[in-house]
Amino acid sequence: MDLIKKTAASLLAVFIVIISLAGCSLGDKIEKYSANKEHCFLNTENVTQFSYMGADYTILDDTVPNGGLGEWIGYIRRLAAVDETGKILFQDSMQTAAFQTPADHAAIAQKTAYIIPFLNVYAAPNTDDYLIVDVNGGYHKAIRSEKVKDTDPVFDFKSAPSVTGKFEIDPENATRLICGGAVYQVTSEPVSADKLGSYIDIIAKSVTFDTETKRPLSKNHLNKLDLTGKSAGQGREMWFYAVVYEIYGTDKKEAVAVKINNCCYIAKQQ
Repeated sequence: MDLIKKTAASLLAVFIVIISLAGCSLGDKIEKYSANKEHCFLNTENVTQFSYMGADYTILDDTVPNGGLGEWIGYIRRLAAVDETGKILFQDSMQTAAFQTPADHAAIAQKTAYIIPFLNVYAAPNTDDYLIVDVNGGYHKAIRSEKVKDTDPVFDFKSAPSVTGKFEIDPENATRLICGGAVYQVTSEPVSADKLGSYIDIIAKSVTFDTETKRPLSKNHLNKLDLTGKSAGQGREMWFYAVVYEIYGTDKKEAVAVKINNCCYIAKQQ
């Protein structure tokens, strides 16, 4: 299996949240902040569509600047795993900041081609002709689906991040990442949300390792251990590797930020 397929196979095993606002726990804050906003829902058969107050909208490729937003009226806040046709295979909430594992994650991961973050929905200033939705880092216009013409440019979901598989867990040391020929050692230094730069890659994989040697443990080995590992005279630890980010002001050849067990830490190149 090539590198891309290996990464895709683990992608949905522990699906992650890409964007966080402050610290390692933010679900309650976001839920309270958006309590009076309309909850919008993605069309699972077509990632370019969503519903707002019972009406279906199609997202266009047309965008508006930050200053062109009207009132904040709703939210989607979902991270969608999408196949080549635009069908949503799995989606996770950005409010819970939690890992979820669908029962058929292996089959889903094989088909996942793109990962698309959806955030808030806004009214258009001084017109009811369209809404504005924050998707994939841009403010896209969205019009009622029944009004879409063949000439309207629909949102190009294939411009979203694809499954790349650049970073992998070191098979000899579970606290290190390998990217090409570079090795990154994960440290205990946390990275605050305001220091996180651009998204680099998704690992989305859990690993259980020996606390002394840091070597990953195989399934057969794990079956010999109890919850603490003491029955085999061995301690163990489990990490959920999620997303790799750039760090503002730091060359990614020197260090990156990696989300582990829902908190971000500095990983320094050795």
